[in-house]
Amino acid sequence: MRSIVAATLCLGACTSVSAPPGVDGYDSVRDRLASSQTRLRVPSTQGAGSITASRYTPDGWQPGTAVLSVASGELVASVDEAGLLQLSKLDASIDPIEIPQDVFGKPARLTDLHLALASQSIATTTWTDDDNAIATMTVELDATWAVMFDSGSLPLATQHLPPFPVELAITGGGDHVDATIAIHGSGELWSWAGLVKLLDLQLAFGASSIDGP
Repeated sequence: MRSIVAATLCLGACTSVSAPPGVDGYDSVRDRLASSQTRLRVPSTQGAGSITASRYTPDGWQPGTAVLSVASGELVASVDEAGLLQLSKLDASIDPIEIPQDVFGKPARLTDLHLALASQSIATTTWTDDDNAIATMTVELDATWAVMFDSGSLPLATQHLPPFPVELAITGGGDHVDATIAIHGSGELWSWAGLVKLLDLQLAFGASSIDGP
């Protein structure tokens, strides 16, 4: 995460782009986020993280690690009068996850996986200047998904996941905001009938501000 943050801060310090016609001008990232909620789009990101899936067998738990890729997503961020970053939206759609065959004893995948912020979160925020900030917070996420086997798909009810530590780096300028976000989920995140469980979510991706609908 440190290398991601360092690269992001360097990008913000070394580049400057004029605001496009028709877009409100702001003096800095902090000014923009303080003036209105800012939408940031998450692009498709291959190899964005990993998660461990484990199945219980007579010989104990059999784990396997699956790679995660982000299909799309969106953040909505602002800052309050004290300069604390607030997230009112954090959505991420995850590409189908191939579950290692050791977990179920046959090929399977998680599909239609979508993570969404359950409630607004406020971060402890450190501004190195008005265009660059590092923020840490704990977020609660809801997950919707389905398990697919060769025989068909089994939709799962919305899961309220345990709180996740999150780190953000914010950079850019008054006309454009970039962010990197890293989500860390240690230990058991979800279990199914004492037979299958998911553990140790790691996910990191970038986002850039968008204007208009």
